[in-house]
Amino acid sequence: MRRSKPLFGLYFFVIGFCTCLVMIALARSLGDSDRKETKLSKATTFYKLGQCPDCKVISTRHWKVGKLKDNNDLHLESGKRMGIKPFASNAEMEKELPGLLRRRKLKALDEKAGSYRLKNLTHSQPYLVPKAVDLLEEIGERFHGKLKEMNLPAYYLMVSSALRTNESQQGLGKRNINATQNESSHIYGTSFDISYKEFLPKHEKPAPEGFCRHDMMRHPLAEVLTEMSKEGRCLVIREVKQACFHITVLE
Repeated sequence: MRRSKPLFGLYFFVIGFCTCLVMIALARSLGDSDRKETKLSKATTFYKLGQCPDCKVISTRHWKVGKLKDNNDLHLESGKRMGIKPFASNAEMEKELPGLLRRRKLKALDEKAGSYRLKNLTHSQPYLVPKAVDLLEEIGERFHGKLKEMNLPAYYLMVSSALRTNESQQGLGKRNINATQNESSHIYGTSFDISYKEFLPKHEKPAPEGFCRHDMMRHPLAEVLTEMSKEGRCLVIREVKQACFHITVLE
């Protein structure tokens, strides 16, 4: 029994030492987390409605904006001419998607392109025909160019819908009066929606309720869409209920 006492002592020493190491690591982790949160809070600025300096600058300029009410039949016509064969179901899309991507019939939306971010796509998938992706990226570049002319920082566009299947379109039609239950150009991969009520600053943190979401940025965006529509690059519908621009590629 006397020989076992040193072993018990060593045992408790090891437990105590390991406990100390765990406590030190935990304290450092919490400290790093606090420092990160502090750094983020300093870089993130939210403005009360009506107090955003960038929106005030936007409001001082006259923007040349058209009606942006192209007939939905024209969107469908372009979709049938330039798009893919619609998917009957989500399962069918998952099965055929790899082949379409490989043959470059569809292209994934890449947020790293720099001009846009994807919202929560509950009834669509982040894929479009390549020319529609090019159109989206050019819209973002021209939008940023207009902000730069006014010495304003770049804001990300928020894409709220892209490729849909017939199954997802029918499900959306039950909730959204703008969604055509029988047919939509979204099912051809030639159309996408961009929000005009929400734009994301560089820090990529959505503003809390009651704070500015930079919706004044809709004016330079609408001017870009008006210009590109006149150039024959796209068709545009300003959807009121869903607060977005529905855009279909033309060439």
